[in-house]
Amino acid sequence: MVFHYFDWIVIFAYICLIFFLAFRASKEAKSTEDLNQEQMAREQYLANKSLTFTETICSIIATEVSALTFLGIPAFAFNSDFSFVQIYMGAIIGRLVIARVFLPKLYDKGLTVYEVMAKETGLPSGQKLVSIFYLLSKILAVGVRLFSGSILVAHFFNLNIYVALVLITSITFIYTLIGGLKAVVRTDVLQMGLFICGGIAAHIMIPQTAGQSWFDLMSLAHGAGKTSFINFSSPLPFILGILGGILFDMATHGVDQDFVQRLTANKDMKHAQWAIFLSSFISISVGFLFLGVGALLWSFYQGHPFPESVQGADHIFAHYIVTYFPTGLRGFMVAGVLAATMSTLDSTINALCSCVYNDIFPKRNPLKMKFYCLIDTVVITLLLLMIAIIASQNDGLLLLGLKVQSWTAGSLLAVFMSKIILKKWFNYALSPMSVVGAYACGTFGVYLNTQWLQWNWNLNVYFGFILALGFLKIYSTVKPYKKA
Repeated sequence: MVFHYFDWIVIFAYICLIFFLAFRASKEAKSTEDLNQEQMAREQYLANKSLTFTETICSIIATEVSALTFLGIPAFAFNSDFSFVQIYMGAIIGRLVIARVFLPKLYDKGLTVYEVMAKETGLPSGQKLVSIFYLLSKILAVGVRLFSGSILVAHFFNLNIYVALVLITSITFIYTLIGGLKAVVRTDVLQMGLFICGGIAAHIMIPQTAGQSWFDLMSLAHGAGKTSFINFSSPLPFILGILGGILFDMATHGVDQDFVQRLTANKDMKHAQWAIFLSSFISISVGFLFLGVGALLWSFYQGHPFPESVQGADHIFAHYIVTYFPTGLRGFMVAGVLAATMSTLDSTINALCSCVYNDIFPKRNPLKMKFYCLIDTVVITLLLLMIAIIASQNDGLLLLGLKVQSWTAGSLLAVFMSKIILKKWFNYALSPMSVVGAYACGTFGVYLNTQWLQWNWNLNVYFGFILALGFLKIYSTVKPYKKA
């Protein structure tokens, strides 16, 4: 496949634009020479609490809508149906709880959510351990997302998948380091618009290349059950999907520093509350948009031979783009995947760096903060790249990325609930023993669900949450916290 120079111009223009936004955000920040260590940290990791409602909601969507959405959700619909949207529906309730209950307890209370957990009855070692567990699980989950974004880039540039990974990671690393959270959020606004436009473009192009109307292709998919998201004769999977989405979203968006950071960096708590709640409805729309792409692709390949070079549905949309999309628009779609990938990667790097700075190594020399910021960013970026390379050996990226998070999300949510929301009934010190016990019990709960009972994976968070919370209740009874 020979690509027209206009494709390259579109991609190059997009990359130039995100660097322009990063440099602009950097210039808008206060001069670091005039700031003390705490102010420097707030500038780098909380954008000095200057985010607007629009920036917050766009950044939330851009962060959660990774290349797994752009490529993985169409693959899910191609192989199955629209049932994945059940998780998004449950998220409406989950994000309402975050807005009304969680956020008032977190806003303006600390740099990270794990610092807030440890404020009253916590030990520095307990705070550090919670943050380490979060960091490890986040790196695993986002590493999978990073790989998924490299698929189209590798197809487009005819690169080895590992070269594509290094290319994407390097670009994201540089502009994240330049402008901090403000640059991350500014580029996220652009990136959200870009990948949504990419999804809409796919809905226009697939019918054109098929020589059939959009309605005809969707009708064919509907007749094959591809557009179904609830089976009224057996509604249990739908109920489990909704329930799974509620608690899963409370854990990922309410206790995950990646998302909490966007909310607590907003200049007004009310705006942050509306942003997290309304984002759930945009998420559903985006989910349907890309599930629709998968249904259209399924119908398209009923009348066209499935390409032998494509191994697995995860690669089908990428192959379609580089094969059938016209010059210019093809470059636009590659830019859309880059946007979806980098918008998740940049926010993760910045959030994890804030945890390393604030929770894991809080006593480093304040005069060397710039140096440590660079080192933290390099190490975290390399870890994400390593996981992405490992993930390249697996298929079924969408569920793999979500299942990784479901193994630890319940335990983290249990620690958060017991220390901040339900602390009246949980009188214990946040110590290494309590944290390790909670995570061990929570992980056992997930193992119980997946290996013994073999119930729906959406229940992983429930099993992990209930067993971890049960352990913490017993621990607080056996070893209650006593003020010195």
